[in-house]
Amino acid sequence: MIEEPTSQLDGTETPDVLLDEFVAFHRPDVRLDELTVFNTLPSGHKGAFREWIESLAFTIIFVLVFTSYVAQATQVPTESMKPTILVGDHFFLDKIAFPANYPAAVRAYLPHRSVKRLDIVAFKSPTDGNIPFVKRVIGLPGETVEVRDKAVYINGTKLDEPYKIHVDSTTYSSDPWTPEELKVRDNYGPITVPANHYFVMGDNRDNSNDSRYWGFVKWDEIIGKPLFVYWSYESDPYVPGDKTLREWVDDYLLVAMHFFDRTRWFRIGTMVD
Repeated sequence: MIEEPTSQLDGTETPDVLLDEFVAFHRPDVRLDELTVFNTLPSGHKGAFREWIESLAFTIIFVLVFTSYVAQATQVPTESMKPTILVGDHFFLDKIAFPANYPAAVRAYLPHRSVKRLDIVAFKSPTDGNIPFVKRVIGLPGETVEVRDKAVYINGTKLDEPYKIHVDSTTYSSDPWTPEELKVRDNYGPITVPANHYFVMGDNRDNSNDSRYWGFVKWDEIIGKPLFVYWSYESDPYVPGDKTLREWVDDYLLVAMHFFDRTRWFRIGTMVD
C-alpha cells in the first residue's frame, strides 16, 4: 500500500489520504450530448420582452381608467363659448362621479355630482354621441326658462349674465316670416325644464348650437366639468367635413411651425368658469 506524506502537526504519523480509498469520478458511458443543462436564473425571473409587454398593458389600462373616470384632455373647436372658452383652448375635464362615464345599468346606483346654475358642463352631443359639447347650465329641473329679445328669464325673473356676448346687434321677433333659427335664437319659450334635465346655452349667445335648438340635457348625459386651460393655441374655428390625410399632416406641421408665436401663453392656467 502506498502512502501519501503524513501530517506532522501533532507529532504522529497519520496518513492524510490513502490512495486506494479514492473513487475516480469517471463515467465513460455518459456522453456530453446526454447532459442536462439546468437554468441557473433565479425563479420568477421575467424576460425583457415580457416585462415590456406587461408595462405597456398596465400603462394602457391606467390611461383608459384615468381618462374614463378621472380626467380627460379636451377642447372646444367652435366659438360657441367665447369669450369664456376660445377656439384652440385645451383644458382638462373633471370626470369624477359624473353619470355618463358609467355603464347605463349601474348609473342610478352610483353617487353623482350635483349641477348648479351657471356651471359649465361637458355632455354627449345630442346629434353625435361621440362628440362632447360644452355649454353653460341656465335652467334647472322644474324651472321655467324664457328668452325675450335675447334676455333670459328664469321663472319670470331676468337672469344676470355678465359672461355672455352678442355678436349680432339685430334682435329678431317671433313673427311668422322670421326664419325659425333666428326666431328661437332671440325669443324662445317659455318652457319648463323636465325632472333630471337641464337647459344649457353657449356664452356666445348669437352663435351657439344649444338647448334652444335641440332641447334639454339629461343628467346622465353629463360627462364632466372643465377645470383649467393647460394650453391655448390661436387657431381657426372648426369647419365641418372630413379631412384628408394630407390636410391632417398640414395642420400638425402648421402647429409645429407656429407653436411659440401662436400659443396664447397668457391663458395657460386660466380656470374655466
